[in-house]
Amino acid sequence: MEEAKILERLVQVEDRAKSNTKRLDIAENRIDKNEEILNNVDKSLSVTVEQIKNIAEDLKTTSVNFKEAIMRSNTANSKETELLKEKYTELEKKYEKLDSKLEQETVLKDANNWRTSKKQVIAWVITGILALIAGALGISKFF
Repeated sequence: MEEAKILERLVQVEDRAKSNTKRLDIAENRIDKNEEILNNVDKSLSVTVEQIKNIAEDLKTTSVNFKEAIMRSNTANSKETELLKEKYTELEKKYEKLDSKLEQETVLKDANNWRTSKKQVIAWVITGILALIAGALGISKFF
């Protein structure tokens, strides 16, 4: 009987061993798959990190270039502003010269017109006076 019990126990142990072997095989397959997945994730992360580094470097370069472009633009704008100020000053001077010339011409013209008008009024007054004198003296006898 003891042999039967031993055989029965031996069968049970062998069944357990087979079962444990199956479970170990399944576990090893899972571990292999997990290691493969981890390796792929590691490679992907390495590539992604490298790409992020490249993008960061490109952004830094772009930022520096943009900053330089803005500085050049500001410098150009200041130069243009200075040129425009100079042109404005020149135009202001020309305007003042033209204004003074126009004022002089207008004053001279007004003075000449006043003189001419004054001469004409005086000539009319003298003509009127002479006409009155001629009328009083009887100039009609001369015609």
